Amino acid sequence: MTANPEGAWIGVDPGTRHVGVAVGDAASKVAAPLKVLDAKPESALMRALAKIATEHAARGFVVGLPLNMDGTEGAGCKTARAFAAKLADAAKLPVELVDERLSSFEAEDRLIEGGLKPSERRMRVHAVSAALLLEAFFRV
Repeated sequence: MTANPEGAWIGVDPGTRHVGVAVGDAASKVAAPLKVLDAKPESALMRALAKIATEHAARGFVVGLPLNMDGTEGAGCKTARAFAAKLADAAKLPVELVDERLSSFEAEDRLIEGGLKPSERRMRVHAVSAALLLEAFFRV
């Protein structure tokens, strides 16, 4: 983790088709879903994420690392690490990785509790997952 995580951070839940984005403040330990972006083309995604970071004066990004349930790294971790490296290069900001096991399930549960229909949850789950990643990062 970064030496001083204070300030705004951008949470990113990367997927093959959609990327969830959230913003949070380390001091308050509160994160909120922001939006869902298209994963492709990747160059446009990187520009959009860098712009969001600039708009929020973010100190960095937090990206989900899809560890296996036993804590080992699988193929998804290699993809997430490559994504994080590209994002750090594109935005010129630090990128932290955080365990994202079960974050999508928790996000889905929160949206169900909120009374959203399946059609309404489909896209929002990505941004809620990104907010959960930030909250986990702030707790460390």
